[in-house]
Amino acid sequence: MKTSYDRGKSSKSQTIKASETIPSHHSRNSNHHEKQSTQSTSRQAHPRNHGENVMPSWAENILPGWREAQMSDVCNGNFPLGHISEEISCKTSEKLPHRVTSVNRNEEGVLKKVSTTQKVRDEPKDSPSKAVFMFWANKVNSSSKTTKFQKLLQKSSVTAGSCSPALLPKEGLSSLGEEKQAKIPQRKTRRDLFSDLQVFSYIDTHVLQVSQQLKSGHASLSIQAIVPLITAKSQSKLEMVRAIWFWLCHNIEYDVDGFLGLSPKIHMPEQVLQTGRAVCSGYAHLCQEMCREAGLSCVEVPGFGRSPGSHRGRWCQQQKSSHMWNAVELEGQWCLLDACWGAGTVDTESRLFIPRHDDFFFLTDPEHFIETHWPEDPQWQLLQPPIVREDFEQRVFKTSEFFRLQLSLLSPNTSLLKTAHGEVSVMLESTHPTEFTYQLSKLQGTTNGEDVGAVHGMMTVSENNMTIKVTPPTKGLFDLMIFARHADSQDPYNWVCSYQIQCMEPHNGEKMPENPFYFWGLHQKARDFGIKESSPKEELLVAPQGTLLLTLQISRPLLAVYELVNKDLDAAMSKKCLAAQAEEEKLSCHVLCPFQGYYRLSVFVKDLGGITFRNVANFLIRCLRPVNQNELFPSELSMHCGSGISSSSHGLSHPSHSVPIITTKVGKCNITFHTPADVEVTASLNKDKVISAKYPLERYVLVTHLRTKVSVCVVLPESGIYKVGLFGRNKDHKDFVHICDYIIRCFSDPSWPPFPRVYSLWRRGCVLLEPRTGILQEQSWVRFRVKVPKAYQAVVLGQQKTVLQQTLNAVWEGDVFTGAVGTQVKLAAKFSQHCSSLEVILAFEVEGGSPASLGCSG
Repeated sequence: MKTSYDRGKSSKSQTIKASETIPSHHSRNSNHHEKQSTQSTSRQAHPRNHGENVMPSWAENILPGWREAQMSDVCNGNFPLGHISEEISCKTSEKLPHRVTSVNRNEEGVLKKVSTTQKVRDEPKDSPSKAVFMFWANKVNSSSKTTKFQKLLQKSSVTAGSCSPALLPKEGLSSLGEEKQAKIPQRKTRRDLFSDLQVFSYIDTHVLQVSQQLKSGHASLSIQAIVPLITAKSQSKLEMVRAIWFWLCHNIEYDVDGFLGLSPKIHMPEQVLQTGRAVCSGYAHLCQEMCREAGLSCVEVPGFGRSPGSHRGRWCQQQKSSHMWNAVELEGQWCLLDACWGAGTVDTESRLFIPRHDDFFFLTDPEHFIETHWPEDPQWQLLQPPIVREDFEQRVFKTSEFFRLQLSLLSPNTSLLKTAHGEVSVMLESTHPTEFTYQLSKLQGTTNGEDVGAVHGMMTVSENNMTIKVTPPTKGLFDLMIFARHADSQDPYNWVCSYQIQCMEPHNGEKMPENPFYFWGLHQKARDFGIKESSPKEELLVAPQGTLLLTLQISRPLLAVYELVNKDLDAAMSKKCLAAQAEEEKLSCHVLCPFQGYYRLSVFVKDLGGITFRNVANFLIRCLRPVNQNELFPSELSMHCGSGISSSSHGLSHPSHSVPIITTKVGKCNITFHTPADVEVTASLNKDKVISAKYPLERYVLVTHLRTKVSVCVVLPESGIYKVGLFGRNKDHKDFVHICDYIIRCFSDPSWPPFPRVYSLWRRGCVLLEPRTGILQEQSWVRFRVKVPKAYQAVVLGQQKTVLQQTLNAVWEGDVFTGAVGTQVKLAAKFSQHCSSLEVILAFEVEGGSPASLGCSG
């Protein structure tokens, strides 16, 4: 059976389709979903019937129909090689084509234009094929009516691109050249025969019901009894073939012990029915007998079943067949089917047959069937011209899932690849959006070594194609397995194809970071997730000075989070390397790289109000010169840095600084927004490590609300990287909520004094005009000018009380004596003439020193 791998969510198992072909390697992880930890695996292979298909050398050129009459015995080694029956039935002779051998090929392996008469003339005098041919040719010529044999020939005509084997009458077309000139009907594809497998649902259901009834009856039934029962609801030959094939797949298990040589192989139809087990030839024999009982034309086709282990060419050295399947005639053409490979898989380590029905091997199109099935007689490829054996050996190994997902190879189309400069690339095309993953492992002799991980490959996926660039870590032979699934599916990934890579010289470079999402660049469905394009557009981004700005243009507002990974970067430091901004039409991420080498930057987005973030992009960053680790961003930045959808949703507009990073040489800045009348804003200032600031950092930021604007004035007590957090509330919300963050960088040596301490009554309309500092010089007169809306009276309380006077411009002003060091000067107000108490608004400290050293905050 053919090898079958899945990459799933939880378990890993390795099983094989019993094809009688044992690969010498490919012990594989069968299930892989996103990124999995190392789990136990089991050896998986194509079974090989070691004792099957021994054919005498003198029988190689006899008529295929004559060979077929005894093939079931020869394939299983039950007859001596020198004894073959001379009886050939008319029914068998009608079905099979002339054998194509090296005799009727030119040096390039192309079929020669040899007439049918010439072929027979070249046969030995006592050749059975010559005798049979002449018998039927004379019978056709002597008949005045159209015989059944002639009708079969008319239906089984050779078509361009594929052929339907049939014997040619003596007086028929005399050469292949003449045949090509004849009007040839187009071969019907599988889709032409039936549009969808759902058309067989009632047939399949009936077969399963009958199967259950037969099993519960505990009686040994014959072919003559079973076939009428399972085909009772079949209305056409196609439906009868489906019923028989489906019954075989669900009622016959693979003979694992026979395959492993632990018991005689079960292959005779009576044995198969009695035991419910069979090797591949047993499936084929029983299929043929059941079809004959139903009145269907069916033949056995011996050949080679191609497993992943066979694509190094070792199978080609075999001189005998290793597998057998069937061909059935439907609607005037031969169609291929394999009940053995359609039944399930075999776990050779546990010696268990695992039922796993695979409809791909039911009436498979010849151009797909040839990928894994090589008939001894090339005409049973049903292809014109036939595929030469050398081409078949070098083909990329593809599983049934490859065709089910409608994939195709873009490059290369040979299975064995050699690296150039330490790397090799593979490209696949997909008809529909498809997700891919892969596994690279080093081959150790005839078995597979450990998975070397995704760090030695780079996969990029677009809407219609996928490219993997592989850089093997060492010299030697490696196996590349590619897995895929529909983009919208949550099912496990399924194995679709394999390559082998011969690394001549390993790539000398730093190992890439782990990528659990496997693809690089934008996700193939990025547009569906709201991402239009990225800038830069490349999957590999270079940061010459250790800094990078990634921008994603979006079609709708999105929220985004980012992940930065490097072999030397821990999780805490990684968060200090990213500053994200979310605006209406774009997402931005400022990246700092503190180490030289490669990084993975992964992007996750969700819609506003969405629940789950989804990975939409993974970028590979190469840092040439890292930044100073003391210059990383502050800790605990939010996903909203700078202005954007968050500030807009809270009513803030027209920002003075649209970018989230503000660099100042003088150590102070002023951030402003326009705001509605009912929005109140407050701010915080944070620094990861404060060295010399005397006062709390909250004293170094002052928020001033004007009529339609809010101003956040920031002064810095020392150099470094700061985070300014903005918070807001309105009349409908009592508590302040986070709006956004700004990053302020200053690498000069500022030493600004703090602002005065602010109390709760510092509200909208309050403006501190003078003094613009919270530190006052001792024993000096200071001019106070302040706006306090709705205040009935404003006073300054220190060593003495000073009542401020209100001007025509609604400014309270007056001269205040500071007093001695340590005195606290407070600005207070009374908001009603009937109120006897004063409410403190601002508080100042009195210190010694020169006026120049105290300075002004802003």
